[in-house]
Amino acid sequence: MKQKSTSGIPPERVTPPLVTDIVGSYIGSSAQYGFIQVDRALPQTIDDAERDFGDDIYDRMANDAVLGGAEAYLKVLVLSVELNVAPAIEEPRPHEPRERHAEFAKARRAADFCREFLDRLAHTDRPIHKILWDMLDAVRKGHRLAEIDAEMAPEGILKGRLVPHSIRPKPRHNYAFVLDEYNTFRGVIAVVPGVSIALRNGIVYGLEEIPNAIAPSKLMVLTFGGRDGDPRGQSWFRRAYDPWYRKQIVKPESVKTAVQFGGGMITAIAPEDINQVNVQDPITGKTVHIQAAIQSILQQLSNGGTATFPGGTKLEVHRPDSNGSYFEDFFDRCDREMVTTFLLSGRAMLEARHGSRADSAASQDVVDDLVQFVRHEICEMLTIGLFRPFVEMNFGADFAQRYTPRATMLKMSRPDFAANATAVAALKTAGYLDPSQLPDIDREILGLPERPAIAEATE
Repeated sequence: MKQKSTSGIPPERVTPPLVTDIVGSYIGSSAQYGFIQVDRALPQTIDDAERDFGDDIYDRMANDAVLGGAEAYLKVLVLSVELNVAPAIEEPRPHEPRERHAEFAKARRAADFCREFLDRLAHTDRPIHKILWDMLDAVRKGHRLAEIDAEMAPEGILKGRLVPHSIRPKPRHNYAFVLDEYNTFRGVIAVVPGVSIALRNGIVYGLEEIPNAIAPSKLMVLTFGGRDGDPRGQSWFRRAYDPWYRKQIVKPESVKTAVQFGGGMITAIAPEDINQVNVQDPITGKTVHIQAAIQSILQQLSNGGTATFPGGTKLEVHRPDSNGSYFEDFFDRCDREMVTTFLLSGRAMLEARHGSRADSAASQDVVDDLVQFVRHEICEMLTIGLFRPFVEMNFGADFAQRYTPRATMLKMSRPDFAANATAVAALKTAGYLDPSQLPDIDREILGLPERPAIAEATE
Protein backbone atom coordinates (compact mmCIF):
# COMPACT_ATOMS: atom_id res chain seq x y z
CA MET A 1 0.00 0.00 0.00
CA LYS A 2 1.44 3.35 -1.05
CA GLN A 3 2.02 5.74 1.85
CA LYS A 4 0.89 9.35 1.63
CA SER A 5 3.72 11.88 1.54
CA THR A 6 3.97 14.12 4.56
CA SER A 7 6.29 16.58 2.75
CA GLY A 8 4.92 19.66 1.11
CA ILE A 9 4.82 19.57 -2.66
CA PRO A 10 6.39 22.69 -4.25
CA PRO A 11 4.14 24.54 -6.68
CA GLU A 12 4.89 24.10 -10.36
CA ARG A 13 7.10 26.89 -11.68
CA VAL A 14 6.04 28.41 -14.96
CA THR A 15 8.99 29.76 -16.95
CA PRO A 16 8.54 31.58 -20.24
CA PRO A 17 10.83 30.32 -23.04
CA LEU A 18 14.07 32.16 -23.73
CA VAL A 19 14.03 33.44 -27.31
CA THR A 20 17.09 34.73 -29.15
CA ASP A 21 17.09 35.80 -32.79
CA ILE A 22 19.10 33.23 -34.77
CA VAL A 23 20.37 36.03 -37.01
CA GLY A 24 23.46 37.84 -35.76
CA SER A 25 26.24 37.28 -33.18
CA TYR A 26 25.86 37.95 -29.48
CA ILE A 27 28.73 36.46 -27.44
CA GLY A 28 32.00 38.37 -27.58
CA SER A 29 35.10 36.47 -28.62
CA SER A 30 37.79 38.61 -27.01
CA ALA A 31 38.88 37.65 -23.50
CA GLN A 32 40.53 41.05 -22.90
CA TYR A 33 37.94 43.33 -24.53
CA GLY A 34 34.80 41.20 -24.42
CA PHE A 35 32.39 44.11 -23.83
CA ILE A 36 33.85 46.72 -26.17
CA GLN A 37 32.62 46.83 -29.76
CA VAL A 38 35.94 47.62 -31.36
CA ASP A 39 38.61 46.08 -33.56
CA ARG A 40 41.83 44.82 -31.98
CA ALA A 41 45.28 43.94 -33.29
CA LEU A 42 46.66 40.62 -32.06
CA PRO A 43 50.18 40.10 -30.68
CA GLN A 44 52.63 38.62 -33.14
CA THR A 45 53.63 35.80 -30.79
CA ILE A 46 51.25 32.87 -30.92
CA ASP A 47 51.80 31.04 -27.61
CA ASP A 48 53.65 30.87 -24.29
CA ALA A 49 56.78 29.27 -25.79
CA GLU A 50 57.29 32.16 -28.21
CA ARG A 51 56.66 34.72 -25.47
CA ASP A 52 59.11 33.04 -23.08
CA PHE A 53 61.88 31.87 -25.43
CA GLY A 54 61.61 34.16 -28.46
CA ASP A 55 59.45 34.13 -31.56
CA ASP A 56 62.13 32.16 -33.42
CA ILE A 57 61.98 29.18 -31.04
CA TYR A 58 60.19 26.94 -33.54
CA ASP A 59 62.64 27.86 -36.30
CA ARG A 60 65.47 26.80 -33.97
CA MET A 61 63.66 23.56 -33.21
CA ALA A 62 63.42 22.89 -36.96
CA ASN A 63 67.23 22.67 -37.04
CA ASP A 64 67.00 19.38 -35.14
CA ALA A 65 67.76 16.61 -37.63
CA VAL A 66 64.81 14.43 -36.60
CA LEU A 67 62.14 17.07 -35.98
CA GLY A 68 63.12 19.15 -39.00
CA GLY A 69 63.26 15.96 -41.05
CA ALA A 70 59.71 15.05 -39.94
CA GLU A 71 58.47 18.45 -41.10
CA ALA A 72 60.17 18.10 -44.50
CA TYR A 73 58.84 14.53 -44.78
CA LEU A 74 55.27 15.73 -44.23
CA LYS A 75 55.68 18.52 -46.79
CA VAL A 76 57.01 16.11 -49.40
CA LEU A 77 54.11 13.70 -48.84
CA VAL A 78 51.52 16.45 -49.05
CA LEU A 79 52.91 18.03 -52.22
CA SER A 80 53.94 14.80 -53.97
CA VAL A 81 50.67 14.79 -55.95
CA GLU A 82 49.29 17.09 -58.59
CA LEU A 83 47.02 19.99 -57.75
CA ASN A 84 43.82 19.91 -59.83
CA VAL A 85 40.93 22.31 -60.39
CA ALA A 86 37.50 20.65 -60.44
CA PRO A 87 34.28 22.32 -61.64
CA ALA A 88 31.74 23.14 -58.95
CA ILE A 89 29.17 20.99 -60.76
CA GLU A 90 29.79 17.42 -61.84
CA GLU A 91 29.63 16.73 -65.56
CA PRO A 92 26.12 15.56 -66.49
CA ARG A 93 25.42 12.48 -68.56
CA PRO A 94 24.32 12.97 -72.16
CA HIS A 95 20.64 12.16 -71.53
CA GLU A 96 20.24 14.77 -68.77
CA PRO A 97 18.37 18.04 -69.45
CA ARG A 98 19.98 20.85 -71.45
CA GLU A 99 19.76 23.14 -68.45
CA ARG A 100 22.06 20.79 -66.56
CA HIS A 101 24.60 20.88 -69.41
CA ALA A 102 24.37 24.68 -69.58
CA GLU A 103 25.06 24.88 -65.85
CA PHE A 104 28.06 22.59 -66.21
CA ALA A 105 29.41 24.72 -69.08
CA LYS A 106 29.48 27.75 -66.77
CA ALA A 107 31.17 25.75 -64.01
CA ARG A 108 33.77 24.45 -66.46
CA ARG A 109 34.36 27.99 -67.70
CA ALA A 110 35.20 29.10 -64.15
CA ALA A 111 37.42 26.05 -63.61
CA ASP A 112 39.28 26.66 -66.88
CA PHE A 113 39.82 30.28 -65.87
CA CYS A 114 41.40 29.31 -62.53
CA ARG A 115 43.46 26.55 -64.14
CA GLU A 116 44.80 29.00 -66.71
CA PHE A 117 45.98 31.55 -64.16
CA LEU A 118 47.66 28.80 -62.13
CA ASP A 119 49.47 27.72 -65.30
CA ARG A 120 50.42 31.34 -65.87
CA LEU A 121 52.06 31.44 -62.41
CA ALA A 122 54.13 28.41 -63.43
CA HIS A 123 56.12 30.69 -65.76
CA THR A 124 57.09 33.08 -62.95
CA ASP A 125 59.77 32.79 -60.27
CA ARG A 126 57.10 31.63 -57.80
CA PRO A 127 55.05 28.77 -59.31
CA ILE A 128 52.23 27.40 -57.22
CA HIS A 129 54.14 24.37 -55.89
CA LYS A 130 56.88 26.62 -54.48
CA ILE A 131 54.26 28.88 -52.94
CA LEU A 132 52.57 25.91 -51.27
CA TRP A 133 55.90 24.56 -49.96
CA ASP A 134 56.48 27.94 -48.30
CA MET A 135 52.91 28.16 -47.02
CA LEU A 136 53.24 24.76 -45.36
CA ASP A 137 55.58 26.37 -42.83
CA ALA A 138 52.24 27.00 -41.12
CA VAL A 139 52.53 23.60 -39.43
CA ARG A 140 55.58 24.98 -37.61
CA LYS A 141 54.65 28.65 -37.31
CA GLY A 142 50.90 28.23 -36.67
CA HIS A 143 49.98 30.13 -39.82
CA ARG A 144 51.45 31.52 -43.00
CA LEU A 145 50.25 34.64 -44.79
CA ALA A 146 50.83 35.55 -48.45
CA GLU A 147 50.05 38.73 -50.35
CA ILE A 148 48.35 38.45 -53.73
CA ASP A 149 49.47 40.89 -56.43
CA ALA A 150 47.06 41.06 -59.39
CA GLU A 151 47.23 42.52 -62.89
CA MET A 152 45.24 42.64 -66.11
CA ALA A 153 46.52 39.86 -68.34
CA PRO A 154 48.02 41.64 -71.38
CA GLU A 155 47.77 38.68 -73.76
CA GLY A 156 46.79 35.07 -74.23
CA ILE A 157 43.57 33.31 -73.28
CA LEU A 158 43.21 35.47 -70.17
CA LYS A 159 43.72 38.79 -71.98
CA GLY A 160 41.72 41.53 -70.28
CA ARG A 161 41.04 39.42 -67.19
CA LEU A 162 42.21 40.36 -63.70
CA VAL A 163 44.52 37.52 -62.63
CA PRO A 164 47.19 36.89 -59.98
CA HIS A 165 50.58 38.25 -60.99
CA SER A 166 52.40 36.88 -57.94
CA ILE A 167 51.64 35.29 -54.56
CA ARG A 168 54.38 35.92 -52.03
CA PRO A 169 54.45 34.69 -48.41
CA LYS A 170 55.48 37.42 -45.97
CA PRO A 171 57.60 37.44 -42.78
CA ARG A 172 55.49 37.33 -39.65
CA HIS A 173 57.33 40.32 -38.16
CA ASN A 174 55.87 42.54 -40.89
CA TYR A 175 52.16 42.38 -40.02
CA ALA A 176 49.63 42.05 -37.19
CA PHE A 177 46.19 40.45 -37.56
CA VAL A 178 43.16 42.60 -36.84
CA LEU A 179 39.88 41.03 -35.63
CA ASP A 180 36.57 42.51 -34.53
CA GLU A 181 34.78 41.75 -31.27
CA TYR A 182 33.46 38.46 -32.72
CA ASN A 183 36.88 37.41 -34.09
CA THR A 184 35.88 38.13 -37.67
CA PHE A 185 39.04 38.64 -39.72
CA ARG A 186 39.20 42.32 -40.67
CA GLY A 187 42.63 42.40 -42.29
CA VAL A 188 46.19 43.14 -41.18
CA ILE A 189 48.22 46.20 -40.24
CA ALA A 190 51.48 45.74 -42.11
CA VAL A 191 54.88 47.26 -42.71
CA VAL A 192 54.39 49.04 -46.04
CA PRO A 193 57.62 50.43 -47.58
CA GLY A 194 57.44 54.18 -48.05
CA VAL A 195 54.13 54.42 -46.17
CA SER A 196 54.44 53.22 -42.56
CA ILE A 197 56.31 50.77 -40.38
CA ALA A 198 54.02 51.28 -37.38
CA LEU A 199 52.27 48.10 -36.24
CA ARG A 200 49.58 47.97 -33.57
CA ASN A 201 48.77 45.79 -30.58
CA GLY A 202 45.46 46.01 -28.75
CA ILE A 203 42.46 48.23 -29.52
CA VAL A 204 42.34 49.70 -33.03
CA TYR A 205 40.02 52.57 -33.94
CA GLY A 206 39.22 53.51 -37.52
CA LEU A 207 40.94 50.61 -39.28
CA GLU A 208 39.75 51.89 -42.66
CA GLU A 209 41.64 55.14 -42.08
CA ILE A 210 45.00 53.55 -41.24
CA PRO A 211 47.25 53.90 -44.32
CA ASN A 212 49.07 50.58 -43.80
CA ALA A 213 45.93 48.48 -43.20
CA ILE A 214 45.50 45.67 -45.77
CA ALA A 215 42.09 44.13 -46.59
CA PRO A 216 41.49 40.33 -46.43
CA SER A 217 40.80 40.19 -50.19
CA LYS A 218 44.49 40.98 -50.77
CA LEU A 219 45.65 38.12 -48.56
CA MET A 220 45.78 34.33 -48.53
CA VAL A 221 46.16 32.72 -45.10
CA LEU A 222 46.82 29.10 -44.16
CA THR A 223 46.11 28.42 -40.48
CA PHE A 224 46.37 25.24 -38.41
CA GLY A 225 44.69 24.82 -35.04
CA GLY A 226 43.44 28.37 -34.47
CA ARG A 227 41.36 28.47 -31.28
CA ASP A 228 38.17 30.53 -31.22
CA GLY A 229 38.81 31.68 -34.76
CA ASP A 230 42.30 33.02 -34.02
CA PRO A 231 44.03 33.24 -37.45
CA ARG A 232 47.49 33.00 -35.84
CA GLY A 233 46.92 29.27 -35.29
CA GLN A 234 48.99 26.92 -33.15
CA SER A 235 52.37 25.40 -33.91
CA TRP A 236 52.56 21.62 -34.22
CA PHE A 237 56.03 21.97 -32.68
CA ARG A 238 54.64 23.18 -29.34
CA ARG A 239 54.00 19.67 -27.99
CA ALA A 240 57.47 18.63 -29.16
CA TYR A 241 59.21 21.35 -27.14
CA ASP A 242 59.69 19.24 -23.99
CA PRO A 243 61.53 16.30 -25.64
CA TRP A 244 63.46 18.73 -27.84
CA TYR A 245 64.61 20.73 -24.82
CA ARG A 246 65.64 17.60 -22.90
CA LYS A 247 67.66 16.54 -25.92
CA GLN A 248 69.46 19.92 -26.01
CA ILE A 249 70.40 19.60 -22.34
CA VAL A 250 71.87 16.11 -22.65
CA LYS A 251 73.57 16.55 -26.04
CA PRO A 252 76.61 18.48 -24.68
CA GLU A 253 77.10 15.81 -22.01
CA SER A 254 77.16 13.08 -24.64
CA VAL A 255 79.76 14.99 -26.63
CA LYS A 256 81.84 15.55 -23.51
CA THR A 257 81.67 11.85 -22.66
CA ALA A 258 82.63 10.86 -26.19
CA VAL A 259 85.62 13.21 -26.18
CA GLN A 260 86.82 12.14 -22.75
CA PHE A 261 86.22 8.41 -22.93
CA GLY A 262 85.91 7.67 -26.63
CA GLY A 263 89.45 6.31 -26.88
CA GLY A 264 89.90 5.73 -23.18
CA MET A 265 91.44 8.03 -20.57
CA ILE A 266 95.17 7.55 -19.90
CA THR A 267 96.68 8.01 -16.43
CA ALA A 268 100.36 7.80 -15.40
CA ILE A 269 101.95 6.94 -12.05
CA ALA A 270 105.48 8.30 -11.64
CA PRO A 271 108.17 6.10 -10.02
CA GLU A 272 108.51 6.72 -6.27
CA ASP A 273 112.25 7.33 -6.45
CA ILE A 274 111.84 10.40 -8.68
CA ASN A 275 108.47 11.56 -7.31
CA GLN A 276 110.01 14.72 -5.80
CA VAL A 277 112.30 15.62 -8.71
CA ASN A 278 111.99 18.85 -10.73
CA VAL A 279 112.56 18.52 -14.47
CA GLN A 280 112.35 20.63 -17.60
CA ASP A 281 108.88 20.58 -19.18
CA PRO A 282 109.38 19.26 -22.76
CA ILE A 283 106.47 21.37 -23.99
CA THR A 284 107.08 24.77 -22.36
CA GLY A 285 110.79 24.45 -21.49
CA LYS A 286 110.17 25.62 -17.90
CA THR A 287 111.42 23.80 -14.80
CA VAL A 288 108.46 22.06 -13.18
CA HIS A 289 107.71 19.22 -10.80
CA ILE A 290 107.94 15.76 -12.39
CA GLN A 291 104.18 15.20 -11.98
CA ALA A 292 103.39 18.44 -13.79
CA ALA A 293 105.75 17.42 -16.62
CA ILE A 294 104.06 14.00 -16.91
CA GLN A 295 100.64 15.71 -16.98
CA SER A 296 101.80 17.97 -19.82
CA ILE A 297 103.05 14.92 -21.72
CA LEU A 298 99.70 13.17 -21.19
CA GLN A 299 97.90 16.20 -22.60
CA GLN A 300 100.08 16.02 -25.71
CA LEU A 301 99.31 12.32 -26.00
CA SER A 302 95.55 12.91 -25.72
CA ASN A 303 95.78 15.33 -28.65
CA GLY A 304 97.08 12.59 -30.92
CA GLY A 305 100.80 13.11 -30.44
CA THR A 306 103.55 10.79 -29.20
CA ALA A 307 105.23 10.88 -25.82
CA THR A 308 108.06 9.45 -23.74
CA PHE A 309 107.97 8.98 -19.96
CA PRO A 310 110.65 8.48 -17.28
CA GLY A 311 111.65 4.88 -16.71
CA GLY A 312 109.38 3.03 -14.33
CA THR A 313 106.32 5.17 -15.13
CA LYS A 314 103.15 3.09 -15.11
CA LEU A 315 100.49 3.90 -17.73
CA GLU A 316 96.86 2.82 -17.42
CA VAL A 317 93.99 3.19 -19.91
CA HIS A 318 90.57 3.69 -18.33
CA ARG A 319 87.49 2.96 -20.38
CA PRO A 320 83.87 3.69 -19.41
CA ASP A 321 81.82 0.86 -17.97
CA SER A 322 79.03 1.65 -20.46
CA ASN A 323 79.26 1.55 -24.25
CA GLY A 324 77.28 4.78 -24.50
CA SER A 325 73.93 3.07 -24.98
CA TYR A 326 72.38 5.25 -22.28
CA PHE A 327 72.71 8.32 -24.48
CA GLU A 328 71.48 6.43 -27.52
CA ASP A 329 68.41 5.23 -25.62
CA PHE A 330 67.77 8.72 -24.24
CA PHE A 331 68.00 10.39 -27.66
CA ASP A 332 65.90 7.65 -29.25
CA ARG A 333 63.17 8.28 -26.70
CA CYS A 334 63.25 12.03 -27.32
CA ASP A 335 63.18 11.49 -31.09
CA ARG A 336 60.20 9.14 -30.82
CA GLU A 337 58.30 11.60 -28.68
CA MET A 338 58.95 14.42 -31.17
CA VAL A 339 58.01 12.38 -34.24
CA THR A 340 54.92 10.95 -32.54
CA THR A 341 53.60 14.34 -31.50
CA PHE A 342 54.24 15.79 -34.98
CA LEU A 343 53.29 12.93 -37.32
CA LEU A 344 51.00 11.14 -34.81
CA SER A 345 53.09 7.99 -35.23
CA GLY A 346 56.70 7.28 -34.27
CA ARG A 347 56.79 4.42 -36.76
CA ALA A 348 56.39 6.87 -39.63
CA MET A 349 60.12 7.69 -39.66
CA LEU A 350 61.91 5.75 -36.94
CA GLU A 351 62.76 2.07 -37.03
CA ALA A 352 60.57 -0.05 -34.78
CA ARG A 353 62.26 -2.05 -32.05
CA HIS A 354 59.25 -4.29 -31.58
CA GLY A 355 56.20 -4.58 -33.79
CA SER A 356 54.51 -6.38 -36.63
CA ARG A 357 53.47 -5.68 -40.18
CA ALA A 358 50.01 -4.86 -38.85
CA ASP A 359 51.53 -2.19 -36.62
CA SER A 360 53.39 -0.76 -39.60
CA ALA A 361 50.21 -0.70 -41.72
CA ALA A 362 48.29 1.02 -38.93
CA SER A 363 51.06 3.63 -38.62
CA GLN A 364 50.95 4.26 -42.37
CA ASP A 365 47.18 4.72 -42.21
CA VAL A 366 47.58 7.35 -39.50
CA VAL A 367 50.13 9.27 -41.56
CA ASP A 368 47.90 8.99 -44.65
CA ASP A 369 45.01 10.50 -42.70
CA LEU A 370 47.26 13.33 -41.53
CA VAL A 371 48.44 14.00 -45.09
CA GLN A 372 44.85 14.06 -46.36
CA PHE A 373 43.91 16.53 -43.62
CA VAL A 374 46.74 18.90 -44.61
CA ARG A 375 45.83 18.58 -48.30
CA HIS A 376 42.22 19.41 -47.46
CA GLU A 377 43.34 22.58 -45.64
CA ILE A 378 45.46 23.61 -48.64
CA CYS A 379 42.60 23.02 -51.07
CA GLU A 380 40.20 24.96 -48.88
CA MET A 381 42.65 27.87 -48.68
CA LEU A 382 43.02 27.96 -52.48
CA THR A 383 39.29 27.64 -53.12
CA ILE A 384 38.22 30.33 -50.65
CA GLY A 385 41.26 32.60 -50.60
CA LEU A 386 42.29 32.51 -54.29
CA PHE A 387 39.71 31.05 -56.66
CA ARG A 388 36.61 32.67 -55.15
CA PRO A 389 37.89 36.29 -55.13
CA PHE A 390 39.16 36.17 -58.72
CA VAL A 391 36.06 34.45 -60.08
CA GLU A 392 33.96 37.12 -58.34
CA MET A 393 36.08 39.99 -59.66
CA ASN A 394 35.89 38.68 -63.22
CA PHE A 395 32.40 37.16 -63.44
CA GLY A 396 30.38 38.70 -60.61
CA ALA A 397 29.32 37.73 -57.10
CA ASP A 398 26.31 35.61 -58.12
CA PHE A 399 28.37 33.65 -60.63
CA ALA A 400 31.11 33.07 -58.05
CA GLN A 401 28.60 31.94 -55.44
CA ARG A 402 27.46 29.07 -57.65
CA TYR A 403 30.35 28.25 -59.96
CA THR A 404 33.62 28.81 -58.04
CA PRO A 405 35.69 25.65 -58.74
CA ARG A 406 37.29 23.46 -56.09
CA ALA A 407 40.99 22.83 -55.64
CA THR A 408 41.55 19.08 -55.33
CA MET A 409 44.46 16.78 -54.57
CA LEU A 410 44.86 13.01 -54.63
CA LYS A 411 42.86 11.37 -51.82
CA MET A 412 44.45 7.96 -51.83
CA SER A 413 47.63 6.53 -50.40
CA ARG A 414 49.96 5.32 -53.14
CA PRO A 415 50.50 1.87 -51.57
CA ASP A 416 46.73 1.33 -51.81
CA PHE A 417 46.55 1.95 -55.56
CA ALA A 418 47.17 -1.65 -56.64
CA ALA A 419 44.58 -3.01 -54.22
CA ASN A 420 42.01 -0.36 -55.17
CA ALA A 421 42.60 -0.81 -58.91
CA THR A 422 42.17 -4.59 -58.59
CA ALA A 423 38.92 -4.15 -56.67
CA VAL A 424 37.53 -1.64 -59.18
CA ALA A 425 38.45 -3.93 -62.10
CA ALA A 426 36.64 -6.83 -60.43
CA LEU A 427 33.51 -4.74 -59.87
CA LYS A 428 33.62 -3.51 -63.47
CA THR A 429 33.99 -7.04 -64.82
CA ALA A 430 31.05 -8.19 -62.70
CA GLY A 431 28.91 -5.43 -64.21
CA TYR A 432 28.29 -3.88 -60.80
CA LEU A 433 29.48 -0.36 -61.69
CA ASP A 434 27.32 2.15 -63.54
CA PRO A 435 29.10 4.44 -66.02
CA SER A 436 27.92 7.45 -64.03
CA GLN A 437 30.04 6.25 -61.10
CA LEU A 438 33.32 6.20 -63.00
CA PRO A 439 34.26 9.91 -62.58
CA ASP A 440 33.85 9.64 -58.81
CA ILE A 441 35.84 6.39 -58.73
CA ASP A 442 38.63 8.00 -60.75
CA ARG A 443 38.78 10.99 -58.42
CA GLU A 444 38.06 9.52 -54.98
CA ILE A 445 39.41 5.95 -55.17
CA LEU A 446 42.04 5.75 -57.92
CA GLY A 447 43.29 9.31 -57.73
CA LEU A 448 43.28 9.65 -61.53
CA PRO A 449 42.15 12.60 -63.67
CA GLU A 450 38.42 12.43 -64.25
CA ARG A 451 37.21 11.01 -67.54
CA PRO A 452 34.28 12.55 -69.38
CA ALA A 453 30.97 10.98 -68.44
CA ILE A 454 30.23 7.93 -70.60
CA ALA A 455 26.95 7.77 -72.44
CA GLU A 456 24.64 4.98 -71.38
CA ALA A 457 24.06 2.26 -73.92
CA THR A 458 20.82 2.65 -75.80
CA GLU A 459 18.43 -0.24 -76.01
